[in-house]
Order: sequence, then C-alpha cells, then structure tokens
Amino acid sequence: MTIDPIEPTGLELTVLSLCDYANVREGLLNITSGGITRIAVHHGFPAEIEAHLAMSVYVQPHRVGEAHRGRVILRYPDTATEIVRIDFEFNVDADRNPGEGLNIPFALPFRSVVFPHGGQVDVSISLDDAPAGLLSFWLIDGMD
Repeated sequence: MTIDPIEPTGLELTVLSLCDYANVREGLLNITSGGITRIAVHHGFPAEIEAHLAMSVYVQPHRVGEAHRGRVILRYPDTATEIVRIDFEFNVDADRNPGEGLNIPFALPFRSVVFPHGGQVDVSISLDDAPAGLLSFWLIDGMD
C-alpha cells in the first residue's frame, strides 16, 4: 500500500454539515438547509433536536474494498462532557475505472440524541482512528 503524505489514511472527509434534513438516495447525499450553527430549543432542557449530520467520505483508490471505521462524538467542549458516541463501519466496493476512488455519503439524524443542557456542542469525526473533522454549533434556550 502506498502512503500519501498529504492524506496518509487514504480517507478524506469532504462534506461535514449540520442541517435541517439529509438523506442518501441512490448514492447521492441530499442536504436541506445546511450550515446550521445555532439551534433554539423551545421546550426546555433536556431536549432532542430535529437536525441531521451530513457527511461524505472520499475513499482513495488504494483503500476501496477495505473495511473502515468511523466515530462521531458529540460533547460540550467547555467541560469535555460526552453527550453521545456513535461508531460505524463501512466497506464499499463498486464497479469503477482503474484508479477511481469512491465517495461514501452518510446522513445521521440527531432526533434521538438527548442534550442535557444548552451551550456549545462540538461534533468530532474520526476515520480509522485518525481525526478527520470538527464542527460546532450552539444550543440556545428559545423560551426567553
């Protein structure tokens, strides 16, 4: 296996967005209202939110057909308190041209995640145990 000094894992997170809704259809990532940075909670905490995490991972040609691991961790950065940890695996092989990599889309709903309180929330992504991406958003009390 050839190691690329720029992308040594052979995996690259090319899309990472918090959005109102996302799904994967026929291998395509569909995003509605992406780029959310603030969510108002109108019914107090603890709370669930109607948001999705949209991701796409580019798998370089030399890593296609291998098993890969991913992890999503949501936490409050001010205390490092973990809200939820989601582990996933993917292994996709498809008809492709020589030297062609694959884009693997993911749409993860957050509706079952319970947030104990408001504040800043970090979403960190790792792929094959290597840091791959980070986004932050704020949960604010919309009752005021």
